Amino acid sequence: METNLPLAKAFEIRPERFRLLEKGMPYTAWEPGMKILEAGCSVGEASAYLASEKELDVTAFDISGELISRAVEKHGGGEGKKLWYLCADAAELPFEDESFDGLFSESAFSPIPKKNEALREYGRVLKPGGRLLLHDFVIRNSGEELLREEVVHIPCFAGVQTKECYEDMLQKAGFRRIRYQEEYGELIRITLWLCKVYKVGIGEIGGYLSRYFHSGESGCKGCGETAQKTDTFFRRAELSYCQMVYEKCR
Repeated sequence: METNLPLAKAFEIRPERFRLLEKGMPYTAWEPGMKILEAGCSVGEASAYLASEKELDVTAFDISGELISRAVEKHGGGEGKKLWYLCADAAELPFEDESFDGLFSESAFSPIPKKNEALREYGRVLKPGGRLLLHDFVIRNSGEELLREEVVHIPCFAGVQTKECYEDMLQKAGFRRIRYQEEYGELIRITLWLCKVYKVGIGEIGGYLSRYFHSGESGCKGCGETAQKTDTFFRRAELSYCQMVYEKCR
């Protein structure tokens, strides 16, 4: 039987959720005391982790005021501390030019509708040589655009792109690649965890997410056809996961 645990909470309690973040840290050149920005922080788990475990001065933002309220309630933070949360739009950041040493995003770039504008803002607020760490979904096959409408209601997949597309956008925004690594194992870990939480088979999780976002809760009735089309998109677009590290050109 499916549980009623909200999806954001399921990700919040996922085991080893910082595994990939730790793996990417050696490529960021971030040192204790540096000012780091998290884009799309949700309830603030990753930003709180970096502030406490890596002694970084982290500012985190999300477009959802509700999620920011939850982050503040859970992790605290504020003026005079190493952790700060605020509500902001990635395409129009309320920060001065070159005010951060680094920026990271956990599965929060693919949902952004104005990706080029967001990347320009990321470049604007980063210092020259500042590094950008992105973990996100990616598709290997871009020839399934006709099926994209089937996942438009699922934020992480609505705007997912290929490696080549991300690379092109980042280069045009003034970044050079330090590292690109496909992390298909991370996608498997996420999938298996969601299957465990919601008690569905691995071949059903795409349809489950489709029903979840159509209804706003678990177990939408009458969504079988849409769920089937969603699973078709996942298979034919060849969904994967990746780690990207880029540096702002000097």
